[in-house]
Amino acid sequence: MAEPRRMRPSTFRCAAATVLALLVVVFIIVILWLFLHPSKLYLSVDHASTTGFNFTAAGGLAGAFDLTLRAFNPNERASVSYRWVDVGVWYGGTYLAGAHAPGFYQPPEDETRVDVVARAAPADGTTTLPRDVEEGMKKERTAGKLTVDVHVVAKVRFRYGVVGTRKYTVRGSCPAVPIDFASPTSFDRVNCHVHI
Repeated sequence: MAEPRRMRPSTFRCAAATVLALLVVVFIIVILWLFLHPSKLYLSVDHASTTGFNFTAAGGLAGAFDLTLRAFNPNERASVSYRWVDVGVWYGGTYLAGAHAPGFYQPPEDETRVDVVARAAPADGTTTLPRDVEEGMKKERTAGKLTVDVHVVAKVRFRYGVVGTRKYTVRGSCPAVPIDFASPTSFDRVNCHVHI
């Protein structure tokens, strides 16, 4: 008795099966991306004041900026692990003060407040304030309100249960943050422009 002859699949069938498998893989990736894609994070400055704010004889700035940042994670499924947070205070394009805050964990749909004390950069001869910046700041201080820009840079990782994403750099720019010398307790939230 002769054994039945096996038929070899044609080249067309192999190509069609490969294309179909690729389409299924792409479809699964798109569905997972739509389902798990993290939403944009929100940052804001909820409070800003100064301590020991003064100009030094060397042309620098003394004191610190006390800031309360609010980080909001709007994602329903993804938690966020902040590795670290760097905060810089700027006036008219000139760096005034900075701080490094430790990382923190943020569950889904959670709001976290981070208190940061940004100390003024020391005046060592190379970091003196430009004359126009110092004059502008003195003018605003005399008027009772100083307007600065706050920039935030953070390293984050999104987590879906036990699965984590790669590390992302989050950059937040908070323009026109008012520091009121007359009434430091009243403050209106300043929302930041966030880019991931």
